[in-house]
Amino acid sequence: MNKQHVYIVSENEAWSEVVVACLSMVFHQTMIESCSSAEKLWGLGENDIVIFDKATLGNPSSLLISPIERGGSWVIVNGEAVDEESVAGLISLGFSGLIVESFTLEMLPRALRTIASGQMWFSREAMSQALKHLVKAGGLSCHSVNVLGAKFSLSSREQQVFLHLLQGKSNKDIAVQLHLSPSTVKCHVSSILLKTGKHSRNQLSTLLLEEDVDQPIDLIA
Repeated sequence: MNKQHVYIVSENEAWSEVVVACLSMVFHQTMIESCSSAEKLWGLGENDIVIFDKATLGNPSSLLISPIERGGSWVIVNGEAVDEESVAGLISLGFSGLIVESFTLEMLPRALRTIASGQMWFSREAMSQALKHLVKAGGLSCHSVNVLGAKFSLSSREQQVFLHLLQGKSNKDIAVQLHLSPSTVKCHVSSILLKTGKHSRNQLSTLLLEEDVDQPIDLIA
């Protein structure tokens, strides 16, 4: 069996050195190395793990990074609270874990052990929310919204509004459906347009074609 590698991808060299030192004390039989870019991380072994520092590199899905294509198990660290609202999309894209910034160093060793055993590492609250979202939306539309939600860091409520927008509903209809005020829906729509870089609600449906997110993607077991 090939030796396991752990790659720490971050532009913060000082932080990477701390993580390497900490993990080396725990994982004695593992090759741990750091790099400033994920550009060369392709064809990874099934036992390899990539630690992706979102704080310095940005959203991995917006960088077109697909763990399913590259191999290995990928965990996003130093994430933001809003990222936990996009867990369903992250799973669909092939990511195995997410740790928000305030818990990264504390949780990372436990997360790596869990992921190395073939399981995922997401907070219980995030997984519960993801399952509820899947049940409510259902079908390919849900998959599409999950993937785009992860890519553009849409909040859970923004993803719900986005799904209704894709169905061609008006702000008034969305407000009634989600029990929100029309002004609140308008704010969510403006935020969605800003995050996705679109100028009108009619352009939002083109995101499905641009990213081809309607193609089925298997969830990690």
